Amino acid sequence: MPWAKEKDFQELLKLFPEAKVVEGNNATSIHIPKDKLIELLNYLKDKMGFKLFLEHSVVDLKDLLEKEKEYNKVVKENIIAFPEDKESRFMAFYILYNVDEKKRVIVKTRTDGTLPSIEKLWFAGKWAERECYDMFGIQYEGHENLVRAFMWDTYPYFPLRKDFPLEGIPEQELPSLNEVIFGDNLEGTMNYDRMHTRVPTLEDLEVTEKKRLKKKAQIVLNWGPLHPGTHGTMWFLFDLEGERIVQCDVILGQLHRGVEKLAENEMYNQFLVYTDRMDYLSALCSNQAWVVAIERLMGIHDKVPPKAKYIRTMMSELQRINSHLLWLGTYALDLGALTIFLYAFKEREKIMDIIEGITGARLTISYPRIGGVRMDLPEGALEVIKAFIKKFPEELKDWETILTRNRIWLRRNKDVGVITKDAAYYHGVTGPVIRGSGIPYDIRKLEPYDAYDEVEFDIPVGEVGDCYDRYLVRIEEMKQSVRIIEQCVAKLEKMSKNEPFFYEGEGKLKLSLDGIGLKAPVGEIYSSGENPRGELGFYVVSNGGTTPYRVKIRPPSFYNLCIYPHLMKDRYIADAVTVLASIDPVVGETDR
Repeated sequence: MPWAKEKDFQELLKLFPEAKVVEGNNATSIHIPKDKLIELLNYLKDKMGFKLFLEHSVVDLKDLLEKEKEYNKVVKENIIAFPEDKESRFMAFYILYNVDEKKRVIVKTRTDGTLPSIEKLWFAGKWAERECYDMFGIQYEGHENLVRAFMWDTYPYFPLRKDFPLEGIPEQELPSLNEVIFGDNLEGTMNYDRMHTRVPTLEDLEVTEKKRLKKKAQIVLNWGPLHPGTHGTMWFLFDLEGERIVQCDVILGQLHRGVEKLAENEMYNQFLVYTDRMDYLSALCSNQAWVVAIERLMGIHDKVPPKAKYIRTMMSELQRINSHLLWLGTYALDLGALTIFLYAFKEREKIMDIIEGITGARLTISYPRIGGVRMDLPEGALEVIKAFIKKFPEELKDWETILTRNRIWLRRNKDVGVITKDAAYYHGVTGPVIRGSGIPYDIRKLEPYDAYDEVEFDIPVGEVGDCYDRYLVRIEEMKQSVRIIEQCVAKLEKMSKNEPFFYEGEGKLKLSLDGIGLKAPVGEIYSSGENPRGELGFYVVSNGGTTPYRVKIRPPSFYNLCIYPHLMKDRYIADAVTVLASIDPVVGETDR
C-alpha cells in the first residue's frame, strides 16, 4: 500500500509548523508534540480523508535511553519523535488510512505517561487506549471509564514495560494438589516451584465486572467465557430489559498469550511459531504476514524466488478456505443448521490432509520462512490440490442452495447487525466485516505481497452491511480463493523441480532456513497481510540486533470485536450469537 509522502502534507505543515514529516524506507510518519496531537489527528480525519483507524500503541524507550549508542542509532533512522526529548520514556504512534487516496500514515508523539484520549475521534481508539493503559500504564485524559483490556482491574503491574520480567513476578504461593492432598514432596523435581505469578480471586473478577457496566436495566446476564456460542473464551455482559439489550460489554483476557512480550526475546524466525498460535485457524496466513514484514524490513522481499511466493500464496488461500469453512459450519450450527456443519467439516478435513501432506502439520504450520519456504512441494501435491479445487465449487453451490434463500436463514440474518460505512471506519473493522459494508478494503489488492499482484481475483463487497452480507462476502471469497489457487497451480506446474524455493542472501547477508543469527537493520516497519478475519499487521522496531526491540501486532479480531457492543444495543438476546458469529473472532489472536 502506498504510504503518503511529504508533499501530501504541505498544507498541514503550514497549519502545524511544529510538526515534522519523515519519509522512511518502509513508512511515512508525522511527528507532533503531545499538546497538538488531537488537533492534528482531527485535521487528518476530517480534512484529509484519513478516516479509517488501524492501530495505536506505544514503544517503551527505557532500554534505549539507558544506552546512548543504541538510542542514537534509532534516532538516526528517524524512528523516535523529537529525539532531544529524553525525559519522555514512551513513544506513542497512531496508524491511519486514507480511504479516498488509499494511503497510510503514522502519527507519532513522545510522552512521559499521559496522553489525550482519541475516543471521540474513533471508538476503536478507546479499545487501543485500554490496551496501552493495561500493558504500559499510560493514562488517557478524557477517556471515559478507563479500564484494563486483558488483565483484571486490580492487577498492579504493566507487563509490556521493559522493566517487567519475561517470566513475571513470582509472588503467590500455589502448591500442587499432589502436595496438598497426597503429601508428595515435589521441590526440585521438573522445575517445580511453589511460588507463582499472581492469579485473580473471585473478588478481583467481581471488581472487573462491575467496572465494565453500571446496571441500567432489569438484569445483567453473563454469557461465556466457556459457552460454545462465544467461539472461544470470551466473557460478555448484557444488561437486559426483558430480552432487549440495553447495553453490552466484552471482557477479554481469558488466555493471556503474552506474544508481544515474547517477541522481544525471540529471534525473528523463532517468533514465527508464535504467529501460528495466535489465529490458530489461519496459521499459514499469519506466518506469511510475519515473514513478509521482516523481508520488507530487510529489503529482500523482491528477491524471494517466484516459486516460494507462489507456494506461499497458494497455501494461504487454502488456509483461507479452511478458515471460512470452519466459520460457515459453526455459524450454521449456531443458528440450528447442523447439516451444513457436517458438510463444511468434511471438505475442511480434505484441506487439512493436503496441508499436512505438504508441511507435516495440520494446525500450527510454521511452513514459510524469511526468504521463502521450509521445503519444496512433495511429489503429487499439485495433483491433489487440483482434484480438490475441481470438486469444491460444486459442494459450495449445494450449500448455497440449502442456505442462501432459506427463509429461516434470511430472517435470522437480514437487517441484523447492520454496519454502515462510517461505523466501519469509526470502529476500525477490516476483512469481510468492512467489505460486507461495501468498502473494498483488501490488503492483497492495496499492498500486494508474494504473488498477489501476479494473479487475478475480485474483491466481493456487500450492500447493506448486515450479517447476511457478511455471509455472502465470505462465500464469494472462497470462490475467489479457488481462482487464485488455480492460477498458482498453473504457474508452479511450469516451474522446474530444481528452481529455488529459498533466498539465501548475497554478500554479508546470509540467510539460513533456521534463521539463527539473522539480524535486521536498524529501522521500523508497519506491514500487514489479509488474514481471513481482516488486516493482520506487524509494527516492528529494530535496533539492529537478532531480536526485535518492539513488535506490536494489529489483530483483526480485536478491532472487529470492538463494534459488537454497538451492534447489540437495542437488539434482542437471540441476535447475540448471530452477530458474534458474523464477526468471526478468534480469541488466541484477540488476547495475543
